[in-house]
Amino acid sequence: MSLDFSLKDLSDDTTVHTEALKREFNTSAEVEQAIGNAAILKASRRWYDDLMNGFMAGMLVAFIGTFAYTAGGGLDPAFTKAYPSVQKIIFSGCFASALLFIVMFGGDLFTGNVMVMFVGVIQRKCTILSLAKNWVLVVIGNAAGALLTTYLFAYLTDQFGADPWLSWIISSAEKKVSYSFGVAFLKAVPANAFVCFAVYLGLTARDVTGKFICFWWPVFAFAICGFEHSIANMFYIPVGMMYGAKVSVGQFIVKNLIPVILGNAVGGAILVGLTSYVLNPKKK
Repeated sequence: MSLDFSLKDLSDDTTVHTEALKREFNTSAEVEQAIGNAAILKASRRWYDDLMNGFMAGMLVAFIGTFAYTAGGGLDPAFTKAYPSVQKIIFSGCFASALLFIVMFGGDLFTGNVMVMFVGVIQRKCTILSLAKNWVLVVIGNAAGALLTTYLFAYLTDQFGADPWLSWIISSAEKKVSYSFGVAFLKAVPANAFVCFAVYLGLTARDVTGKFICFWWPVFAFAICGFEHSIANMFYIPVGMMYGAKVSVGQFIVKNLIPVILGNAVGGAILVGLTSYVLNPKKK
């Protein structure tokens, strides 16, 4: 998601420590203030800016999802059965680059905005109404970007029309709607906790290399664990459906999207947003 804000307005007391220690990273207190400033920016945007930022992020997730499926799905099925971790490592390693694309190019993920806007509310920098507006518009934009990109560039191009890719994307989509509501919810909580940890850690870094490392590892971790990410699933399930997976639109929404969005909200807002605020309260 786009984090186009500055740390230049930090309090004077941090300047002394910065000069004394000559540190090359931002402290948790500085990051907490930066997140609050980002919430102000997002709350002030026009509704169509939220939609467009959401669309861009959804598009990038679908492009990187196509990349990850192409790279990870080409292994011989017998090899994958014998060494399943190899496919997981390739797939997750490729998908982990998604957040870097989104942050550096521009765009908003609903999942990252969960933490940013929630912290903004508890810091009293934005309202619950602005939080709700941002979440709803961005998730709609994410869905539009992911679905259109999936249809145009992963389906119409017949990117996964042959095995072993075809069997894998179909089985993956069907598996994602096979979970109970509770299991899907629980698998979604740590997924967005990892994403928001990535955003938080990325804000501690002051150069692109540092940000890439901070973004990559947490996203790699949630992907290799098979946790559920609502926006990623706007690519992974629809692409399977387009290629013949036995999944209805109702199953996609009720059995996956709703519980996963709720779990992602808890993971981002509570596990990361609230705890980071409690550990680093904003000075009055």
